[in-house]
Parts: sequence; C-alpha cells; structure tokens
Amino acid sequence: MSDVNDLQALTTSIGEYTLDTLGKETVTGLQVSMDGVDHNGRITVALKDNSDAEQKRVLRELFEIEQMYFDEAALSFDFVQDIDEVSLLHPEAKSFIYA
Repeated sequence: MSDVNDLQALTTSIGEYTLDTLGKETVTGLQVSMDGVDHNGRITVALKDNSDAEQKRVLRELFEIEQMYFDEAALSFDFVQDIDEVSLLHPEAKSFIYA
C-alpha cells in the first residue's frame, strides 16, 4: 500500500473508532483531518448536547482515543456547532467526515 493509502486508512480508522466510541447518538457531525507530512491530526466534533458537562465527558473519551493512536498520530480536538467541509485548513490533508 502506498503512503497516501496508509494515511487515508489511518484517518478513516481514527474517525470510525471515534464515532463508535462517542456514539452516533451523541454527535451531529465528526471530522478527522490528518496531515501527511507530520501525522498531526485534528478531530472536530459537533455534539447534539454542546454543554460544558458533555464536552468534558467527551474529552475524557477523546484522550483515550489519543492514547490508542499515540504511536501513529498526534491528535488535537475541537468542538464546533456544525461540521463545515469547506473549513479544512489544508485541502491536501486526508479526511474522514460524518455528518
């Protein structure tokens, strides 16, 4: 498999695992974007309940996900109201989107 396919597979794996961990019933959207050069990834989450308490609960789960992929990617997290596909900062980055 080429590096591009490996990166897309990693990005999709992180996205699917995150969605399964958080639960489809808790999110209105999820986006994972991964930079191919340094494997820095960003998980952007739009929660149905965007309260502080729910964000804290979800952050604990996201930290566990970060630990699972520690050797493969450096992950950061954002909470947003809506997932906007156009908001990708690096259009060349591989992405996983659930909306």
